[in-house]
Amino acid sequence: MAEPAEKEERVSSSPQTRKTLIEKLDNWSDWSSWDEFYRTYSGFVFHVARKSGLSDDEASDVVQETFIGVAKNLQKKKFDTSQGSFKSFLLNQARWRILDQFRRRK
Repeated sequence: MAEPAEKEERVSSSPQTRKTLIEKLDNWSDWSSWDEFYRTYSGFVFHVARKSGLSDDEASDVVQETFIGVAKNLQKKKFDTSQGSFKSFLLNQARWRILDQFRRRK
Protein backbone atom coordinates (compact mmCIF):
# COMPACT_ATOMS: atom_id res chain seq x y z
CA MET A 1 0.00 0.00 0.00
CA ALA A 2 1.17 3.53 -0.70
CA GLU A 3 2.18 5.69 2.23
CA PRO A 4 -0.27 8.50 2.98
CA ALA A 5 2.55 11.08 3.03
CA GLU A 6 3.39 10.21 -0.57
CA LYS A 7 -0.22 10.61 -1.54
CA GLU A 8 -0.73 13.98 0.16
CA GLU A 9 1.13 15.69 -2.65
CA ARG A 10 -1.23 14.17 -5.21
CA VAL A 11 -4.49 14.55 -3.29
CA SER A 12 -5.57 18.06 -2.47
CA SER A 13 -9.29 17.67 -3.02
CA SER A 14 -11.83 15.10 -2.09
CA PRO A 15 -11.73 11.95 -4.26
CA GLN A 16 -14.79 10.93 -6.24
CA THR A 17 -16.89 8.45 -4.26
CA ARG A 18 -17.52 5.26 -6.18
CA LYS A 19 -20.57 3.48 -4.84
CA THR A 20 -19.49 0.20 -6.46
CA LEU A 21 -16.20 0.27 -4.54
CA ILE A 22 -17.96 0.96 -1.23
CA GLU A 23 -20.38 -1.92 -1.89
CA LYS A 24 -17.46 -4.30 -2.51
CA LEU A 25 -16.15 -3.63 1.00
CA ASP A 26 -18.88 -5.90 2.39
CA ASN A 27 -16.69 -8.76 1.21
CA TRP A 28 -13.91 -8.96 3.83
CA SER A 29 -11.83 -11.32 1.68
CA ASP A 30 -11.75 -8.92 -1.29
CA TRP A 31 -8.28 -7.56 -0.55
CA SER A 32 -7.98 -5.80 -3.90
CA SER A 33 -11.07 -3.69 -3.14
CA TRP A 34 -9.79 -2.84 0.34
CA ASP A 35 -6.42 -1.91 -1.14
CA GLU A 36 -8.08 0.28 -3.77
CA PHE A 37 -10.24 1.87 -1.07
CA TYR A 38 -7.13 2.67 0.98
CA ARG A 39 -5.27 4.05 -2.04
CA THR A 40 -8.27 6.18 -2.98
CA TYR A 41 -8.98 7.75 0.40
CA SER A 42 -5.80 7.59 2.55
CA GLY A 43 -4.19 10.64 0.96
CA PHE A 44 -7.38 12.62 1.42
CA VAL A 45 -7.63 11.70 5.12
CA PHE A 46 -3.91 12.46 5.60
CA HIS A 47 -4.36 15.86 3.92
CA VAL A 48 -7.33 16.72 6.16
CA ALA A 49 -5.36 15.69 9.26
CA ARG A 50 -2.32 17.77 8.26
CA LYS A 51 -4.49 20.80 7.44
CA SER A 52 -5.97 20.57 10.93
CA GLY A 53 -2.50 21.14 12.40
CA LEU A 54 -1.26 17.63 13.07
CA SER A 55 2.31 16.48 12.43
CA ASP A 56 3.08 13.88 9.76
CA ASP A 57 3.29 11.15 12.41
CA GLU A 58 0.01 12.20 14.02
CA ALA A 59 -1.68 12.42 10.61
CA SER A 60 -0.43 8.93 9.74
CA ASP A 61 -1.93 7.66 12.99
CA VAL A 62 -5.21 9.36 12.08
CA VAL A 63 -5.21 7.58 8.70
CA GLN A 64 -4.63 4.20 10.31
CA GLU A 65 -7.20 4.72 13.07
CA THR A 66 -9.76 6.15 10.64
CA PHE A 67 -9.54 3.14 8.32
CA ILE A 68 -9.84 0.74 11.25
CA GLY A 69 -12.93 2.65 12.41
CA VAL A 70 -14.45 2.72 8.94
CA ALA A 71 -13.90 -1.02 8.55
CA LYS A 72 -15.52 -1.76 11.91
CA ASN A 73 -18.48 0.50 11.17
CA LEU A 74 -18.99 -0.96 7.70
CA GLN A 75 -18.92 -4.45 9.20
CA LYS A 76 -21.60 -3.40 11.69
CA LYS A 77 -23.62 -1.83 8.84
CA LYS A 78 -23.43 1.60 10.50
CA PHE A 79 -23.08 3.50 7.24
CA ASP A 80 -26.44 4.30 5.70
CA THR A 81 -26.77 6.37 2.53
CA SER A 82 -30.08 7.74 3.80
CA GLN A 83 -28.16 9.33 6.69
CA GLY A 84 -25.70 11.18 4.43
CA SER A 85 -22.90 10.75 1.96
CA PHE A 86 -19.99 8.37 2.33
CA LYS A 87 -17.57 11.31 2.32
CA SER A 88 -19.41 12.83 5.28
CA PHE A 89 -19.20 9.49 7.08
CA LEU A 90 -15.47 9.21 6.30
CA LEU A 91 -14.77 12.81 7.34
CA ASN A 92 -16.62 12.33 10.63
CA GLN A 93 -14.54 9.25 11.34
CA ALA A 94 -11.38 11.25 10.56
CA ARG A 95 -12.47 14.27 12.63
CA TRP A 96 -12.98 12.09 15.71
CA ARG A 97 -9.49 10.64 15.30
CA ILE A 98 -8.02 14.11 14.76
CA LEU A 99 -9.64 15.29 18.00
CA ASP A 100 -8.21 12.22 19.74
CA GLN A 101 -4.73 13.27 18.58
CA PHE A 102 -5.18 16.76 19.99
CA ARG A 103 -6.40 15.28 23.30
CA ARG A 104 -3.26 13.10 23.48
CA ARG A 105 -1.10 16.21 23.27
CA LYS A 106 -2.40 17.47 26.64
